[in-house]
Amino acid sequence: MKHLLAFTVLFALLLIGESSHAKSGPNNGCAECHVCSNPTLSDPCLRGCPRSRATVEDIKLGPDRILINEIEVEYDAVPFAHRLHAEMTAMDKGCQNCHHFQEIGGITACKNCHPEHIAEENLEQPGLKGAYHRQCLGCHQEWSHDTSCEICHLKKGSELAEPQVKSGPGSRFAGLNEPVKRVWNSTYGGGTVVTLHHRNHTEKYGVECAACHHAEGCAVCHAKKEQTTQVRHSEEALHAICNSCHAEMSCDQCHLKSEALEFSHARTGWPLKTYHERLTCRRCHGDNHHFTKPSTDCASCHKPWDTTTFKHERTGLALNETHLETDCAECHVGANYTVAPTCNSCHDTDITFPASLPGNRTR
Repeated sequence: MKHLLAFTVLFALLLIGESSHAKSGPNNGCAECHVCSNPTLSDPCLRGCPRSRATVEDIKLGPDRILINEIEVEYDAVPFAHRLHAEMTAMDKGCQNCHHFQEIGGITACKNCHPEHIAEENLEQPGLKGAYHRQCLGCHQEWSHDTSCEICHLKKGSELAEPQVKSGPGSRFAGLNEPVKRVWNSTYGGGTVVTLHHRNHTEKYGVECAACHHAEGCAVCHAKKEQTTQVRHSEEALHAICNSCHAEMSCDQCHLKSEALEFSHARTGWPLKTYHERLTCRRCHGDNHHFTKPSTDCASCHKPWDTTTFKHERTGLALNETHLETDCAECHVGANYTVAPTCNSCHDTDITFPASLPGNRTR
């Protein structure tokens, strides 16, 4: 009986699936759900479904920019930087900030619901022009306090301009009042001063704004400096933000007696030289939110380690002819590159590093 019931349920689900595909019809087409032309059971190549909050993958799927030209009359079409705006929405409601109505299988075009001309009998549903402006004016008013038409529109016959905004690591946007650091006073007994080197997190560590800032509004960072507002988070909320990356740290590592110094890799015992200082943190430490401590053995990253092709000048020191053919272990005993090299494997005690260099510094 159980097997018969299971078979019946499975058969019904198959019928529902066939019915939903049949209803999609030629108007929607397979491309609404499938990214390839010949999907199979083993490789259905389905599109990602729209989510209530924008993710990195959602943003990549969307177009880089869109030309809004449905209702152009007096002004030229508007080149809308879609991907740039999508990055911003990650700090609020995601794609639904603008796409407030979504059908299964894809994003509904604005004109499908909003007619070109206002339907006076339905004031809750503005026309297409009103819908576009309602979506844009709120954020631009909060951000730049300027909603003049020329910010987005150009008169007919003018040369088409590019949007004057930039994106990049940490979502660098025009008009951004990004602090170098923030300092808080705490009542914690172990230490009353908490320092956040903000620019370090965004530029050096590549932390996205949305990782810490949720639903705070554009004006928190993008308003004029004298008008920038401060969001008052509860103690629990602040700790939750920091602990998403620093959960394993003790209280005393953040709560100090005075302001904390900006991070320097030299203080870790592994000062970065010419080659490594150009690398991003994640190249050696992995995920920006959960850094791991890499091995100090060069061969752990540089595989295979070939001494015949290694260029010592990348370390900041070009070896002279005498030392060029010397085996690494003669100077770096035990392949321990975290300590200064030794010279007494070949030389008397009067020859030491760095007083006597086996070559010339390249920096």
